[in-house]
Amino acid sequence: MQELSESEDLQYFITEVEPEGFDIPENAMLFARGNNLMVGIGEQARFEASGGQRFLELAKQFSEFTQQIETVGSVDSSAGSINAFAAVSFSPRSEFSSVLIVPKTLFVKRQDRAWVASFEKDFSWPEVKPGIATSLEFKQATQSQAGFLDSVEKALEQVDDGEISKVVLARDLVAEIPEGFDIRPAIEKLRERFPSCWVYSINGNFGASPELLIRSSNGEASARVLAGTAGRGTDPDVDRAIGEGLSHSAKNLHEHNFAVDSITRAMEPFTDSVEADKTPFSLQLPDVWHLATDIHAKLSSDASILEVASALHPTAAVAGTPRLSAQKLIEKLEPFDRGVYAGPVGWVGSNGSGELAIALRGGRIEEGRIRAFAGCGIVSGSEPEAELSETKLKFKAVKNAFD
Repeated sequence: MQELSESEDLQYFITEVEPEGFDIPENAMLFARGNNLMVGIGEQARFEASGGQRFLELAKQFSEFTQQIETVGSVDSSAGSINAFAAVSFSPRSEFSSVLIVPKTLFVKRQDRAWVASFEKDFSWPEVKPGIATSLEFKQATQSQAGFLDSVEKALEQVDDGEISKVVLARDLVAEIPEGFDIRPAIEKLRERFPSCWVYSINGNFGASPELLIRSSNGEASARVLAGTAGRGTDPDVDRAIGEGLSHSAKNLHEHNFAVDSITRAMEPFTDSVEADKTPFSLQLPDVWHLATDIHAKLSSDASILEVASALHPTAAVAGTPRLSAQKLIEKLEPFDRGVYAGPVGWVGSNGSGELAIALRGGRIEEGRIRAFAGCGIVSGSEPEAELSETKLKFKAVKNAFD
């Protein structure tokens, strides 16, 4: 549903500006990677949807809204249209609504160019007070370590019985937050520590995702699939050997191939062509190595990014395979609602462009606390203790942001 504003007679003003000198206000929405940055202030409109058709319902509401708006000014960029921040739930049965939020004012930076787009003609960027960093202590939450190990054992029974090939199981941690808590210092730490990741802060969900569900620009689409993980070594030679060893690990390659296959198959109905790298590469992050594969596709003329995302989500990298069987097992073995965790986050534009990462290496802000999530893929040959250790590695991203 649309809230906060009627779209009749609205104008959208786009003005190029200097790319430096814009501090991020408190409670702003953000989606960033490297030198690319998108910051939203306020809400001009919010659209919500739930259930199995949530992607398409959001797309319909957003399209109806933007068709009635006059754009004043322009910028030659795929991100130069009316844009909305997106946070979509992992499960169609989630109690958390999926949202598209159109900010009142949007600052966009693309390398050495920048512009402000606003529904206010004479908008001026507000003076911003710096955020105060908060140190947090994360503790076991709904899914304890013992409970996670038990869930992995139960999942392996179904893998060994041939009922599923892979399932991704997660556990959660919680930390109490003080009154007046400000997420911005943690977001800046994530941006500094993970420049190659997609850092997001949207509708109470935040993190630094290494995985791109889909990027769409001028009919070209791309995705980055991650599956297969190893911890970094402290010695350079050992660390390099770990990265090379990951690329030859039968268990990790097996898991990775499931994820790549799920993406390419789901993309095919919407594309004129789709290609994946022939062999995965080892992606180096501060705490872990990942097996990664980039996928490129040419979209058919009538394919929208949310429609394609609906078909892609959830990938084998965050759910498992077969998809429906894995989702049912997740609901059975995980004692919490993932919400947006492992769902699509990012932005979509009225011109059909957009960029949606998978909400990983982060958590959500709840009343008085933060709940963080981390998961791993369970396949034949998985060892429960090793999978628990993998979640501990992945939790480091959030924990270090609140040191």
